[in-house]
Amino acid sequence: MHRQTNSLRQLQIKYYHLKFLFPKMSVARTLTTLSIRRGERELVAPARPTPYEFKVLSDIDDQEVLRFYRSGAFFYRGDASKSGIDPAKAIKSAISEALVHYYPLAGRFRELQPTRKLVVECTGEGVVFVEADADVRMEDFGNSLAPPVPCYDELLPEQESATAVVVDRPLLFVQVTRLRCGGFVFGFQICHCIADGPGIVQFLTALTEFTRGVPGAPTLCRRPLGEALRLLLEAKARAEQEGYVQSAAGFNAAHRRPAFPKARTYLISDMTQGGMMAVDFGWGTPVYGGPATIILATFHLEGRNEAGEVGVNVPTRLPVLALERLKVEVSKGLTVSGRTVTEPADKSKSALVPGHALAKL
Repeated sequence: MHRQTNSLRQLQIKYYHLKFLFPKMSVARTLTTLSIRRGERELVAPARPTPYEFKVLSDIDDQEVLRFYRSGAFFYRGDASKSGIDPAKAIKSAISEALVHYYPLAGRFRELQPTRKLVVECTGEGVVFVEADADVRMEDFGNSLAPPVPCYDELLPEQESATAVVVDRPLLFVQVTRLRCGGFVFGFQICHCIADGPGIVQFLTALTEFTRGVPGAPTLCRRPLGEALRLLLEAKARAEQEGYVQSAAGFNAAHRRPAFPKARTYLISDMTQGGMMAVDFGWGTPVYGGPATIILATFHLEGRNEAGEVGVNVPTRLPVLALERLKVEVSKGLTVSGRTVTEPADKSKSALVPGHALAKL
């Protein structure tokens, strides 16, 4: 799970996920170790020839702070109607088809000197794909999945890091881990310079269409990549005319992509409208879909409680005493269906327990 430094241990920092709008309070323990069997790493190339060309990144995308691989994980339950279908092989084949349309993902970043400007050389080499098997069931992961997901080091194809060398390396890494119950975990890492949250969801949506065997992947056929790029360029042009993006783009260009100030900076990424919980490879919507870790940012994610009520997952990292106080203050001002959420009378049932736990309001 999460590796704490000695200083963090001294502060007795725990991880909790406060699910606002949820009236019930419960605790779910999760896996801390996972035995996994990985196959050989493979390169999956586009199913058909793709254009060889160079694509220059914008100054907004080509920032030093984005030179790392953002990770994600999608957990799916088994489906009796899918018995006999290997999700790893189905997804691997779909990746090959999707890369025909998203062929820059199959290329490699190169640096132009002396500016270190990033460009994509569309080589068609492919993305890294790994098949794996884990001797656990979906229920072993607990019923409150949220980042950092249990045993993410085993469910992701690459080691997690806040920085990484991205030049001359694959832009996308994928691992499909089959579970004993028939379910599976789709884990991936993609260079943040090439895609953000919406871009990732767009690619995954196309990938699911091919995995489900949608005839001709109609979304792609109706709106090919060229059409999408045309609409994007038109929208950017309108925004520039109206003065919305001139300042950010112009500033980055004039200052040669200045470094993002990380010190004393708190990053929040609202992904509640990102659509990740709708990514369906044919096994139904995920039990959880979203970031695998909390590196560099706090993610606000869509979620539901046991009653199906919609809420927001807010990962919180605080010393235990501070979190106890926060929980009290949030409860004071939180109402659900006309009722105020209150602390449990029995303190022995407090959600703040030793070890890794998920606290739900």
